[in-house]
Amino acid sequence: MGTKVRKRVFLAAFAVVISTAAFVSAQVRDTAYVPFVVNVDATVRVARGSTPVTKAVTQNVEVTLAVPLSASNIDVGISPPIVGGGDPPLGGSGGGDSIALGVINGVKGNRKAPVMVSSRNGNVVFRLSPQLYQNAEVALHSVNGKRLLRGKATASEAGKSIAASGYLTAGVYLLSVKGVDGNTFASKVAHRGGALDISVAFSNETKSPSRNLAKAMAETATVTVSASGYVDSSYSLSIEKGTGNPKQTITLRQAPVTPPSTDTTTNPPLNPPNIAKADFTETVGGVSFDMIYIPGGTFTLGCESNCQNGAAPPISGVNVSSYWIMKGEASASLWRAVVGTSHAGGTWYEAVEFACELSKKTGKNYRMMTEAEFEYAAKKYKSKLSNIGGNGMQGEEWAYNSWSADRHSGGTDPVGPSSGQHTQKTRRDADSEGSDRVTSRLIRSIDGIGPATRLVVSADMAYPPGYVPSCDIHAPVLGGEPANSYRDPRWITGDSFKWGTGSIAIGDFNLQVWEDGTAKLGSTVGQWFTSNNIAFVFVPSSGTPVKYPYIFLDDKQGSVIGEGRMMSAGGYIGRFEKKAATGTKPTVSGLKSGKDLAEAQTKFADEYKMVDMESLPKTAAAITSSYKQDSRLLDGGAAKGWFQDNTSMNGAHHYRKDVDLDAFRFTVNQAGQRAAVLAAGKWFTINNTFLRVIHDRTGYIADYLYTVAEDGTFYHNSFMGYERADFRMFKKVDNASMPRTNCGNICGEEIPKDVAPAAMYVNDREKGQSTFVPAKCPTGGCR
Repeated sequence: MGTKVRKRVFLAAFAVVISTAAFVSAQVRDTAYVPFVVNVDATVRVARGSTPVTKAVTQNVEVTLAVPLSASNIDVGISPPIVGGGDPPLGGSGGGDSIALGVINGVKGNRKAPVMVSSRNGNVVFRLSPQLYQNAEVALHSVNGKRLLRGKATASEAGKSIAASGYLTAGVYLLSVKGVDGNTFASKVAHRGGALDISVAFSNETKSPSRNLAKAMAETATVTVSASGYVDSSYSLSIEKGTGNPKQTITLRQAPVTPPSTDTTTNPPLNPPNIAKADFTETVGGVSFDMIYIPGGTFTLGCESNCQNGAAPPISGVNVSSYWIMKGEASASLWRAVVGTSHAGGTWYEAVEFACELSKKTGKNYRMMTEAEFEYAAKKYKSKLSNIGGNGMQGEEWAYNSWSADRHSGGTDPVGPSSGQHTQKTRRDADSEGSDRVTSRLIRSIDGIGPATRLVVSADMAYPPGYVPSCDIHAPVLGGEPANSYRDPRWITGDSFKWGTGSIAIGDFNLQVWEDGTAKLGSTVGQWFTSNNIAFVFVPSSGTPVKYPYIFLDDKQGSVIGEGRMMSAGGYIGRFEKKAATGTKPTVSGLKSGKDLAEAQTKFADEYKMVDMESLPKTAAAITSSYKQDSRLLDGGAAKGWFQDNTSMNGAHHYRKDVDLDAFRFTVNQAGQRAAVLAAGKWFTINNTFLRVIHDRTGYIADYLYTVAEDGTFYHNSFMGYERADFRMFKKVDNASMPRTNCGNICGEEIPKDVAPAAMYVNDREKGQSTFVPAKCPTGGCR
């Protein structure tokens, strides 16, 4: 055959193998259909391995993305030889056979699957992993699909030759190998003609992924949702072939903005509005709403008779100055007109920002209502209002006041404790069991999403005394996470400042920290170091070290939980704040570096070692037996559980945790049922400080810091979006002795192991996802 004729034969075969490759690829490739709904116009990107799918979505319009999956992650196509080389391919000078192979990417570190190929002079050798291809089935097909050769090779027969019988004409052939658990790959063979000998060898590799590689790639994808002016949402998602994937409802939050200028020309004047004291209608951006005038007066705040769950004791003689209040809750259309977002119920900070922007647009000092203003209007002017005090109520409403466990605040125009500070707030129109919707009140994390917004405007003043103006309140913004260094620089106070007790806390916190390693806790002098940016450790000059797992909110405030007995050394939980301080820096002999100080501790191996937190498992399947479970968290069997009784703090529900080796469950119990499952799934701990729970079906990740105190109390500090930096405390209790108040027998029953986290958290990534950002390992890596 002449060279030109031979080239034509090859090119024809080349064209056929491309179509054949496409056919094979279509056979092995599957598709996952994932519906998305985003609250703003955005771009959704779903990446599985190196195969991204990107699509623009319209605000609140459901769009389904088709994400390609592959049973074997093969890319069958034309490519140069990978290993070997041999003679030039058909069409060049000389002779020989060429092999092209699309390799499988591994699960961890992009490790290539152990498949090696070489070819020379009609001899083709495949080198396979004995774990993935221990019983290999090899087949050779012509481009029209006819099988020409099939043979078996096992690891015990390494080097077995599977030879084609007779003579094979020149052309391109398709060769496939099938292993265990569906591991397969295919490649093309360009054969010059004559005998073709195929040999299968097995490598001596002993390490292999713990599960089918292609399945792992097909099940896990990275979702990134982005929009101009909003914080990106990025998370891992488990997906399956077909249309059975759950809808992804994404709520993007607006990006932090620069605090508003102090120029009074851009903010409303700090004086009462010069308008008639009567009802009026406000219009902003084409959206109108009614403001109802409420003449001031004196009344009894709280419950006087037939008190229901969550009601605070009565306080008489409370004075409220005149004000206007929204007739109904702020609508989604009004939110869009004022701040450009589509939700009518956001975080407490978003409600305050909404009030600020509305104030700028109208020249009136709109603000969040106080508890006294809510209750006064609900008791005396309920008929003029809608959606208040159970009168057509559609959702709980934010109040300005911070939470106080046993009572409201009295006096004149009370604004409550910790005015404007980052701490837990109250919500009104509380819909607890037996609530009267007027005097009942419930606690809410300031970062929580859900309560509606009803704003007011003072008639006789700009703001009540002690009330922080709306435009002066801003959500805390945390800077970038510093690298793990054994001394987190955010703790350093120097001579002029200290860390003191914050707005909500149990115990006392008085800590001063210097850069050289000197520290002073209360009146005790010592040294300090940090572990993985999650635990502060104070090492006194004499005595026992004290560990405080911590979460910073910004550079001036955070939350810690101590492992000591409450009201004793190290027994502190709650907020801490940076405050002014005076005094002389103490002298400490034998100062060590943070690293040396940490390694000198007897608990270093178990609690203080530097860990690569970025590489922690993100799927339940990735949690292996090598990850530790702190046995102190086990609840003691089916007859016991961890319990927090919120009715003791005038709340309406209880928390329960059941912790077994194979399952962690955490629920809110109320009204005789499990009102919400907050975490469930496989779990592990790091350094007896960090706890991660991953649900196997939804992939929902819950992260907490924890301690088990000297008295057996299990404290946790939450990274979850709906309660970041809020703490909980649990006691191990026998099921039979658990209180039944508000939750009936459900409080004394073991939580089933097959429960799933609440859909509202799983689907609302911004509200439900963990906010944990791991500290990067320093130069030189983690140990």
